[in-house]
Amino acid sequence: MVKEAFLPLVRVWNVFFDPAKTFESLKNGITWKDLWFPVVILLIATLVTIQLTYPVQMKESRQMIMRMDNLTDQQKDAMLERVSTDKTPAQSLIIGGITPLVTALFIAAVYLFVGNFFGGGYAKYWMLFAVTIHINMVDVLSGIIKVPLILAQKTMMVHTSLAILFDKTDLSSVWFRLAMQADLFRVWKLVLWVIAFKVIYKYSTKKSLLLTGLIWVLASILMVILQGLSPMA
Repeated sequence: MVKEAFLPLVRVWNVFFDPAKTFESLKNGITWKDLWFPVVILLIATLVTIQLTYPVQMKESRQMIMRMDNLTDQQKDAMLERVSTDKTPAQSLIIGGITPLVTALFIAAVYLFVGNFFGGGYAKYWMLFAVTIHINMVDVLSGIIKVPLILAQKTMMVHTSLAILFDKTDLSSVWFRLAMQADLFRVWKLVLWVIAFKVIYKYSTKKSLLLTGLIWVLASILMVILQGLSPMA
């Protein structure tokens, strides 16, 4: 009984130190009791991050608005008024709290489609959702490292990727945006997905890397395009 009570904690711990054990455990069947702990961690981490970094986000939003030459002064004033306070609104906390779960639901569907359709294997959706939630614990660690850097440097553009090799942040450069995709924590999550596919689908390392790598590359291309369309570019 005691062992079962600590199982959610052990699974989260093993994501970092023995991920195959976590995924094997999830493969054996899951209920809401298996997910509450990582979901709560993800929710708390997200809300704390929003609360701490909101003033920095608003400062950068105001700077971005002032650089938008396609807007009239009246339009800029109206937009600046909406981001005039550094106090985190309840709406931002609510949306921020929901977003990681909605995103996880979508990501699980993508991996399920690739694993079942292109890979020719079979897994249940909620199993992939559980895997997604546990892999997202890496994002929690990423936040623990990045938030202090954001507060110290007073910018949201802090990097744990190859972008640190560039002299300055330049979203207008496609090379800079490509370098941003080679992020330590994104690569870590890719490795975890490879392991998950090997455990869940019993695929070879090569096949698991091919399938999950395809998703990773397509997501990276999409991010490069969207970052290029950003007003900050």
